[in-house]
Amino acid sequence: MNEVEITVAGRVVADPEHRETGQGRTFTTFRIASTVRRRNREGVFVDVSTSFYNVAAFRSLGMNSHGSLRKGDPVVVHGRLTINSWQRADDSWGSSADIEAVSVGHDLTFGTTEYAKASRGVVDSLAQEAGAHGLDRMTERYEQADGPAWAGAAPSTTADGEASASEGDGEDAAVPVPA
Repeated sequence: MNEVEITVAGRVVADPEHRETGQGRTFTTFRIASTVRRRNREGVFVDVSTSFYNVAAFRSLGMNSHGSLRKGDPVVVHGRLTINSWQRADDSWGSSADIEAVSVGHDLTFGTTEYAKASRGVVDSLAQEAGAHGLDRMTERYEQADGPAWAGAAPSTTADGEASASEGDGEDAAVPVPA
């Protein structure tokens, strides 16, 4: 299926919000307003209409957007457009224009900004914490067992519920646990 890509210049309507999916992935959402300006017959620019877009930015783009954007900032957003329609409780219909951002930046028509490269450690700190938690759980299981279950056969459980290594897990099959 073809996807519609769009580039919108507008202003951030409210401070970006950091959210989490059901699977634990973080992302940032914000809303932008883009107003069309036209010159009337007298040569004066007037605001014609305003369109609102919901923007979702994932991974490092979401983290950087959350740290960089504030309400009122002029931005340029490029991404995939989706139009959603729904029926309200009062049987009226509503719709929204949603953009999954591929790039987000300040609109330099209205001011200047200074670029600062984000260190990878800051962006990946959540992944680092999850890895440390996994290592702690593995170390715990290793200490509770008589030997490493992954080096040979799976551990069997004794009558009192303690894990013990199966036959065939000798000293030569031991694997040191990282500190």
